Amino acid sequence: MKRYDFHSHLGKTRSGDANNADQLVKELGEFGITKVGICSLSGNGMRPQNDLVYEAMCQYPGIVEGYADIDPKAPDAFLEIHRTLGDMKMNGVKFMSWKHGYAVENCPSLGPVIDEIGKYGVHIQIHGGASPLCTPFVWIEHAKRRPDMRFVFTHVCGREFGYSCIEAIRDLDNFWVETSANMEIGILRKAVEVLGPERILFGTDWPYKPTNIEIEKLYHLGLNESELELVFYRNAEKLWKSHSAKLVEDLAKRR
Repeated sequence: MKRYDFHSHLGKTRSGDANNADQLVKELGEFGITKVGICSLSGNGMRPQNDLVYEAMCQYPGIVEGYADIDPKAPDAFLEIHRTLGDMKMNGVKFMSWKHGYAVENCPSLGPVIDEIGKYGVHIQIHGGASPLCTPFVWIEHAKRRPDMRFVFTHVCGREFGYSCIEAIRDLDNFWVETSANMEIGILRKAVEVLGPERILFGTDWPYKPTNIEIEKLYHLGLNESELELVFYRNAEKLWKSHSAKLVEDLAKRR
């Protein structure tokens, strides 16, 4: 069975440990993961982090899918959206209000930024639950107003909001959850029961979490083979746009 990691990282960890694209692809590949979506949240500015992700995309086209780091309150947010989603062909956007230091419910520029991202047809990932700035429920209101856009709560919003966020998006078909770093079996089973395997995405949160455990826990949720296929790779295929061929073509033209 194919495995696509929908949510991992590149760049120095919070403890300062360095990593690179070679290490990422090799270590995940040892567990049968043949494609991975990454963002970088290890610095203070959007551009250097997005450049790091783009370098990995160019190094491993067809294997690494890049997500843009966008700070909605930054004066160059719109320029960075067009640079990353337009020029670089990144395949999603990651919002982490904790890192960028804003409250989602009190950020007037966020709505227009989301709308601009929507023009590119990519999904939006939200880190919810790790900080008072990362409460998930305002994002649900944004998703309700944009039924044609697709949203993902990473980590199923953690222990703090797992059960409640699942219930809150029960009838919101444009919202998915991603499994990495959430070890509460009750929350994961609740996601299967309420959302179904069609709205659950496998991720590892590399390099922060043990990849083998992130894989193994999914085999304890009572899913059959076809349902596991949805979680491990088919749902990712649905949310990722087909950028890889275009990126390979662009790289070939530069050589």
